[in-house]
Amino acid sequence: MKRKNIGMALTCMTLGAILCGTSVPARAAETSASATVQTATLKVSSYKGNALSVGDRSMVMVSPYGTAVTAASSNPEVIALEQVSGFYVMVVKSTGTAVVSITDDAGNTASMTLTIGGGTSSQPSSPTPAANSEAEQPQANPVVNSEWSHNPDADLSANMDIRLEMIRLINEVRQENGLAELPVDDRLMNAMQDVSTQHFLKHTRYEREALIAYGWLYGGSDNLTSFGADGEEDIAGHAVRNWVNSPGHLQAMLREDVTCIGTGVTVDGGRTYCYMSVGNPDGHGLL
Repeated sequence: MKRKNIGMALTCMTLGAILCGTSVPARAAETSASATVQTATLKVSSYKGNALSVGDRSMVMVSPYGTAVTAASSNPEVIALEQVSGFYVMVVKSTGTAVVSITDDAGNTASMTLTIGGGTSSQPSSPTPAANSEAEQPQANPVVNSEWSHNPDADLSANMDIRLEMIRLINEVRQENGLAELPVDDRLMNAMQDVSTQHFLKHTRYEREALIAYGWLYGGSDNLTSFGADGEEDIAGHAVRNWVNSPGHLQAMLREDVTCIGTGVTVDGGRTYCYMSVGNPDGHGLL
C-alpha cells in the first residue's frame, strides 16, 4: 500500500479550551450491553455499540461518570456480566434478547435491551481497553504496520474515562440531529490516543500515518482541540462544545457516511490534547 493511496481528509479544530469529561464502564456487580436508555439521571450504553454478535465482549458505560451502580442481566445465557478491574463487561453467549439494567445508590435506574442475531463476532479481537485483568490482558502490540509513524511507548488505555465520555457526548449530538450513534473501533481508539501523546497543536502527517500503523486503512474525518487543563473539571464536555461551536468540526461529527468512532486524550504540562476520529471500514476512500 502506498501512502499516496491512503484517502483521508482531516478536519482541523480551532485551538481554544476544553478537556475533561467522563463516561465510564459500569462499576459494580453484573452487566450486559446494548442501546442507550435514560431514566432519572442515569444513562447506560454499550462500549462497542448495539450491533453485537456471539462472542463479543463490551463494557457497560454509565453516565454520570463515577456513579456506583449495581447491574444485572435478565438473560445471562444470552448476555452474561463479568467484573473486570471494577467495571462491568458484557459477554455475548448466544442469540436471543436480554435486558441489562443498572441501579445507583439513590434508586435511580436505567436499562438497555439488546437482541443478538446469528453469526459470530465482527469486533476487533483486542480486549476491552481499561478493563484488564490477569485473564484478559490488552494486546501487547496492536501496531500492525510498524513502518508507519507511531509511539511504541504510548499508554493506549490512558484517560479512558474521559475518552468514553467524549464518545457519549458526540453520540448525543448525533442523536439530536437525527443520526445514529457510533460504536467504538479499537483501531481508531489506539491511533487517536497515540497521536494525542505527541502534543500537536495542528494536524500533521504523523496523524495520518498513525491510523495506518494501527490498522485503519480507510478514510474519515478527525477533529483536534487543545487547551489549558488547570482547573478544568469537564474536559470531555469542553472539547465537544468546542467542536459543536466550530462549523467544520461539527460537520465531521455529523457525517452520515461513517459507522464508528475513536478518541484520544493526553493531559500534560497543564495542557490537554483531544482527538476524535470517525470513519467507515467499508468506505474506502472516504474524505
